[in-house]
Amino acid sequence: MLVLKCYPIAATQENWLHETIIGAIYEIHARLDRGDIVARNQETWRQLIPDDLAEDNRQKIISSKGIRDRVFEYIEEVEQLLPVVRPQVLGVMESQNRVSDLLLGGEEISSLEVSFPGVQEKVKKLFIFCFEKLTDFKVRERQYHIVFNGLDEKTCPFCGIERVMNPEETAQDQDHYLAKSIYPFSAANMRNLVPMCRCCNRDYKKAKDVLRCEQGNRRRAFDPYACESPPVVSLLNSWLDTDSNSPLPEWQVDFIPNSEEAETWDNVFDIRTRYKRDVLDQNFSRWLRDFSSKCRMDMRRGLISPDMNNDQVKERLKFYFEDKSEFPSIREGFLEPKIFEYLLTQFENGNERVVNLIRDAVLGVQLEDVA
Repeated sequence: MLVLKCYPIAATQENWLHETIIGAIYEIHARLDRGDIVARNQETWRQLIPDDLAEDNRQKIISSKGIRDRVFEYIEEVEQLLPVVRPQVLGVMESQNRVSDLLLGGEEISSLEVSFPGVQEKVKKLFIFCFEKLTDFKVRERQYHIVFNGLDEKTCPFCGIERVMNPEETAQDQDHYLAKSIYPFSAANMRNLVPMCRCCNRDYKKAKDVLRCEQGNRRRAFDPYACESPPVVSLLNSWLDTDSNSPLPEWQVDFIPNSEEAETWDNVFDIRTRYKRDVLDQNFSRWLRDFSSKCRMDMRRGLISPDMNNDQVKERLKFYFEDKSEFPSIREGFLEPKIFEYLLTQFENGNERVVNLIRDAVLGVQLEDVA
């Protein structure tokens, strides 16, 4: 699902709260399997928190009555299960936390919702509460600082359009990549928490299941913390028809390679529509006028003559495309060189309308607003 940047894996390392609660659940199941009575008191609670945890963090967990009480509710639910079926609960817990394998499609999706709905509700209460405590413990704040500082350009890696906010400004949305309502065991797992712009999170991602499409079929998705080969966006199959009255090209947004992960990214975040509507249609005219302004300046400097032939005009377009590729504008400007790459290709292919449009831009004809 990720398009531009891979998040630093260091942002997932402060995972002590999640790991401690997972460890406590293993210990609870071990005691129940031995036939021990697991008393619901503070002594038991302290025993469930490992001594080798950093003392400050250990005391934060021990003193949290909210976490303790929800762990005890979990105990009450699982101790009612037959010993033979309790391992299934642990199996679901382990599966839902193999985040990378789930995204790559190598791990089967498992849930307690049908088989053990009572346990599912207690798991939700416990781990969603732990997620909320991550804010109180400043863990999410520290994670966001790492992510923000790791981005060369402060734009959302999921869309490339919206900015990510400075941590000194306001709290940025940190989405559950695997929805906490569906995969509650990973609700407090830092590997499953991904900062993204508010538009991506609140308007598009919401509580969508990145592992299943609307029809329920399994799908693969990009791993935000291990996306080594994000797709390249191409506009080369767009078309500005010579016979059409439309002032804008018919944009064709392609992903190279057009992988299953790229299609999931588009399906969840509506990338193609947003690029066409919010970036390409809105900026095509302005970016073309900027090119024309640069050419008029070069003409005043004597670098462009009014009697240039088409090959010379094409060279000016090529230079501009290469310059924009090396020094793109901020935010959605990463699509600007894609537009000029498309225009260059159409010029080379002899698209009469594009040839005339570029000649007018290069040779100083004042362009009308084409948007």
